[in-house]
Amino acid sequence: MRALKRWVAIGVYTAILGTEPFYFFVLHYSWPQLLSGLVVGMIIAFTAIEGAFNQIFKLRKRSAYPSRLLQELSQAPGMTAAAQRALPVIDSLLRVRASFVALRREDTGLQLLASSGLSEEEATRLLDDNGEEIGGMLDGDTQSISVLPPDTLSRERRDAGQCLTLVPIASMTRTLGVLVILGRKREGDLGDRELLRAVGTALGLSLESLRDKEELAHTASLLSTTLDSTADGILVVAADGRIESFNAKFADMWGIPRSVLEARDDGEALAFVIDQLEEPDEFIAKVKELYAQPHAESRDSLRFKDGRVFERFSQPRRLAGDIVGRVWSFRDITERVKAEETIRHLAYHDVITGLPNRAQFEERLRVDLAQARRSRQKVAVMFLDLDRFKAVNDTVGHAAGDQLLQQVAGEFAETIREGDTVARVGGDEFTFILPGIERAEDAAVVAERILGRIRQVRTVTGYEFHITTSIGISVFPKDASDADGLMRNADTAMYRAKERGRDNYQLFTPAMKASLMETLAMENDLAHALEREELILLYQPVVDLSSGRIVGAEALLRWQHPKRGLVQPDEFIPLAEETGLIVPIGEWVLRAACAQAQRWDDEDLGELWVSVNVSARQVEQPGLVAAVARALAEGGLPAANLHLELTEGAVMRQMEPVVSTLSQLRAMGVRICVDDFGTGYSSLGYLKRFPIDTIKIDRSFVHDVTTDQNDAAIVTTVVTMARGLNLRVIAEGVETEAQLGFLREIECDEFQGFLVSPPVPADVFEALVKERRAAPAEVVPLRFS
Repeated sequence: MRALKRWVAIGVYTAILGTEPFYFFVLHYSWPQLLSGLVVGMIIAFTAIEGAFNQIFKLRKRSAYPSRLLQELSQAPGMTAAAQRALPVIDSLLRVRASFVALRREDTGLQLLASSGLSEEEATRLLDDNGEEIGGMLDGDTQSISVLPPDTLSRERRDAGQCLTLVPIASMTRTLGVLVILGRKREGDLGDRELLRAVGTALGLSLESLRDKEELAHTASLLSTTLDSTADGILVVAADGRIESFNAKFADMWGIPRSVLEARDDGEALAFVIDQLEEPDEFIAKVKELYAQPHAESRDSLRFKDGRVFERFSQPRRLAGDIVGRVWSFRDITERVKAEETIRHLAYHDVITGLPNRAQFEERLRVDLAQARRSRQKVAVMFLDLDRFKAVNDTVGHAAGDQLLQQVAGEFAETIREGDTVARVGGDEFTFILPGIERAEDAAVVAERILGRIRQVRTVTGYEFHITTSIGISVFPKDASDADGLMRNADTAMYRAKERGRDNYQLFTPAMKASLMETLAMENDLAHALEREELILLYQPVVDLSSGRIVGAEALLRWQHPKRGLVQPDEFIPLAEETGLIVPIGEWVLRAACAQAQRWDDEDLGELWVSVNVSARQVEQPGLVAAVARALAEGGLPAANLHLELTEGAVMRQMEPVVSTLSQLRAMGVRICVDDFGTGYSSLGYLKRFPIDTIKIDRSFVHDVTTDQNDAAIVTTVVTMARGLNLRVIAEGVETEAQLGFLREIECDEFQGFLVSPPVPADVFEALVKERRAAPAEVVPLRFS
């Protein structure tokens, strides 16, 4: 045996190294021994060489097949097309009959992507029948190549000895699905698991790349569609200002030809931009400033020569934390700015005449008085009231009366100097500030000039009117040292002018205070009105526009004087506020209104809310919150059923105390309403700052909404603004079906006015509620009388 091993070694050496070792052995061993060892050795050597060559071929296949596969996949436009191209190549390379690819779905399960050598129906059936085994293979800790028994194959395929080989399709990070190969177990290269694994990996890498491309394309398409559908114009630029991207809205907003933007010609695009702006230099300076400060963000507005206004926002664009450019967005806020300017104008200007309103007048008077104190000058205040102006409204209507007011307002402006002020502070009341006069007679000269202009005959809607005016004058510092005193004394002097026959002016004198005795008498009577039970409440219904039902009532105070008869609130409320009597009177109103509202609920009239007017003096008193709490407790009324109405002037007089008081009331559940909106401050600031639930549009705007475009625009703007601020809107003074139709069209919430009912006693109000609730549901929203 040892000799045989020795001869085999000789044969192996000879086969590999050549004949030289042979000669050595020939000299030492016999021919039979030498020949037998040589044959056996060469057989073993050739077998080893063949194995080496086979191993080399396998390695080349494992490298060449995936390369061939990747070459085919690289030309595919998508995942499905890639699989359709890959499978015939795989079948050919591996020398198998059929195959198919299935990918994992986002949910559990597999989805057939493509098949080769068998129909889609058969591939789907095989996938469904072997889904559990395939899923188990893919979900395992190590996804290895598996061979399934031919149980699920057709008889024909089973008889042919075919089986299913499962090859995981895997990338570097995840398993995407499975390559299922249909063939005999040892057919082709199915036995080379390393080769199959390389094919699966090549397929996985390609499909993952294609999936990423499809997802990226989908994301890019979605982003592009989203940007094109947004209301903002978007421009993306590089760090050096070159245009990189934009949406269609940007091109439309700026009117820049798309050819210019697509050519990335930022210089020509900039020329289009600055040619449209009111302040192009400021625009360019801002752009330079932001490029000099890459980290800065900016928000401002741009005004165009054609009146448009854009909001501009800019922020840096970052990539992997580094700033690579800038994003600009532009929003057309023209309509919003117009609405804000309208509201802002309402805050300080009279709507009908365009003159400053009371708020602006008082502000200017304070400024002029401060200047006069420093320079020791005189300031005259004139209070003017048109005589018998009510007759104009009664004869030709309020619209014609407004035209007359506009005429005289224009003439007032022509009669005063630059630096003087004329304002409309009431229906037919105007006030003047004449700063820097040397003596009171200078103001008298202006008053004479006004009287002469107003006496002219005026024609309105075919009617001629002879209008006169009464003027009262007070002078700082002789007649008063503050604005309130000057206004009060000018008002007193104006009433003296009316007492003397109208169409004249009067300078205030201390003797005029004698006429205040009448006022003192009324004050004394008013002080006893509560204990004498002379005060009464009337109730005006408030109707929901959508349902037509009465949902609440405004409690209105009247004074049943034993001698004067029924005294209207504008005759005694100012006196009550001035004297402080408004506080006990207001508490009585709160108690009476709350008790009455609860009685309505007890009488099955439903939860009707009641609103109570609260004066500025009451809001400023520290006891208002406690008074409201007592009234609610005594009446048993839920806080949500009590609404408190404040005028704009009351809200704005003392900001901090009012904010505190209203916040406490709101926390209790009481609703807060701003009355006569549009006639006072109309400040957007207080609408935001104060806890307000409801806005009441003043009757002066509602009256002509169907005939005056300005009034219609104002009412529409207020309703739209209130809706945006989640505030309810009540329209006052609705008298006609046409006015109601307009309010319904703009979706006003509620209304009140003579169209439904004037202020009435509680028992009449109850009857109105019952009457409307008894009416058919389809008639209620439409019929008023």
